[in-house]
Amino acid sequence: MKFQDLNFTSGKIFIAMEYYFLILNRTFLVVIGDSELIGLKIRGLISAENNSNLLASRATNHLAIKGSLDDPNSYINPKLLGKYAELDIQSSLVMEMDSSNFKIKFDDILDVYHDKRKKWGMGYYPHDGKIYVETSVTNKELIILGNQQGADIEKQLSSAIEKFRQFNI
Repeated sequence: MKFQDLNFTSGKIFIAMEYYFLILNRTFLVVIGDSELIGLKIRGLISAENNSNLLASRATNHLAIKGSLDDPNSYINPKLLGKYAELDIQSSLVMEMDSSNFKIKFDDILDVYHDKRKKWGMGYYPHDGKIYVETSVTNKELIILGNQQGADIEKQLSSAIEKFRQFNI
């Protein structure tokens, strides 16, 4: 399945942020595939604007999101998104294109749940809690950015996993 052929209104695509190294973050376009969850990095570090002094202002203002914070598409860096245009998202090239990208096979997922509580450190950025994807090896915490519904995303992902397991016993 080519990236450019994805249906962005299908409910199987969402925008989420992940924290790493305690305070750093990166943003993903996450695709609920037929047999795996695929995360494509579409933005690096995001910061809240801090105009308390000139140095803080210069350090944070270029990292802040411009546009409607409620619109999940505002979190996408078009330059990063463009590099995926011709990509077959089910291929191994996904992982080679950016070391932050991820693939989690549905066979490996033990649990998926939505925690509607706000994520510490998100400042004024609107979000609908977190989706947790647990495997035997790792737990992935995905912060649901903008005006997206975490409970709906959890249902879509759980349904896709259940459907996969029914047909791949």
